[in-house]
Amino acid sequence: MSRVNEKLLEDLSAKDDLLFRLGDTLDVKASIVMVVITFVGTETAYFFSKSLHGIPFYLQVLSVAGLVFATLASIAGLWPRRYWMPDPEGIVAHRIKELKDFYTPEGGDIESNILGQLELDEIGWARKRIADNRGKNSVKSRCLDYAFYSTAIAIFCNVATLVWFTHPF
Repeated sequence: MSRVNEKLLEDLSAKDDLLFRLGDTLDVKASIVMVVITFVGTETAYFFSKSLHGIPFYLQVLSVAGLVFATLASIAGLWPRRYWMPDPEGIVAHRIKELKDFYTPEGGDIESNILGQLELDEIGWARKRIADNRGKNSVKSRCLDYAFYSTAIAIFCNVATLVWFTHPF
């Protein structure tokens, strides 16, 4: 294995691992947002039980809309996705047989040719995994952003309603 390709494969493997961990981190954050949504939803239900009129009523309607959207975005962010993981046993074993069949008629240093090609294949597979997993994390991250901002709007509405009750204008 050439040192350059070895270093590239090492870097790609590290990036692949980080992207996989990022998916787990995004799941944890989305779960935390769901807990906040539950808390804010309970506050909103409390405010509605107070027979709201005027601006506080509309603030709580906006809060409900924000919480519904945040819930949907959180569920979309938490929706199970199948990450592409390295499967060296299956792919590599099959690829070695293909390469042996290909390089045998040529003669020469068959083992060196096979190792060189496997090295390039592994780099390609790692790049494909990274691109695929990055796309999945991008969707999760976008859903988490939507959930966060929608929840923030609901929190703002609840705080504004609370301020209205304590200091009516």
